[in-house]
Amino acid sequence: MSTLICPMLTALEPTDEAGQPVDRECIYERCRFFNLEQRDCNLMLGSRAMERLAAKAEVREPSDPGLEAALIQAGRAADRLSALESTLNGLGAALARIESQMATTIEVQQKVADRLLEEMSLLLALTQKHDQAIGALGGRNDQVVGALAGRLERIEVSYGQVLKALETQQRKDERDLESLQRDEAVACNNRGVALYYRGAFEAARDAFLKAIELLPGYAEAFNNLGLVQSRLGQEQEAIEAFRKALTADPKMGEAYNNLGFLYHTSSQFDRAAQMFNLAIENAGDSAVAYTNLGNTFHAMRQSEKAVEAWSRAVELDPMNETARRGLRMFQQDAGSN
Repeated sequence: MSTLICPMLTALEPTDEAGQPVDRECIYERCRFFNLEQRDCNLMLGSRAMERLAAKAEVREPSDPGLEAALIQAGRAADRLSALESTLNGLGAALARIESQMATTIEVQQKVADRLLEEMSLLLALTQKHDQAIGALGGRNDQVVGALAGRLERIEVSYGQVLKALETQQRKDERDLESLQRDEAVACNNRGVALYYRGAFEAARDAFLKAIELLPGYAEAFNNLGLVQSRLGQEQEAIEAFRKALTADPKMGEAYNNLGFLYHTSSQFDRAAQMFNLAIENAGDSAVAYTNLGNTFHAMRQSEKAVEAWSRAVELDPMNETARRGLRMFQQDAGSN
């Protein structure tokens, strides 16, 4: 079975300050949260257990120390989630104020433009009238015409200055609005990660969708959306989300890796190998991608390529137990023959 990047570690950069790849692979048995008996993550098991206990328990002080500790942890998680929601509410209010200010600016701009156009129309009518009078008088009103022309020129200059000031303010308001939308999108994405961590997959999916609505080219939110959709069994939707992440960021190695994982689990091994190679090409040497590539080659019965990929994964990460296990399995098979 191929290896997914740990969703709690996707926020880390793919490489450290020295340019070396950062291992974001789930380490299973070596993780202090991994439950050997249940073969699952204690964080997820605890979240589901808390939901069952909350539905059944009466309102009373917990008597079981283990339960009390779990409730305290759940309370802390709820506090963090409440803080995220408070941040979202504040961003939403600021966004509403900016939108109101932009509407007011546009309304003022329209009124000023209408007023200036009205004055220009009146002056044009006066100019035409004086032109007719000048023709009748044989050109004796040159001073009047000059004065009107000067006034018209000053009005045109004033109109241009007002329009320029309004356009400058409008651009500033648009930048402020975009900044607020970007901040709110990041907050929604972080809220989705927190909900995913608690096992609330549907709520996490809604948070990622809201982040994408606010920031349509948000590659990280698309990648996270694909992860939560795969946990919900929505395989086609997850594939589409990973593809949109790559459209937004063609260099996003995590999305290639996760897309390859879905192809591997559906036995589309050729496509899976292609995605894992693209992950390696775009994210640099990735122990996770090499491990997954080795698993796919093994499934395709291409033993030499599988050993080569696993060996490279161990070179990059000597503690990569999945790749080491694959190499041991191959060695055992070779010894039995």
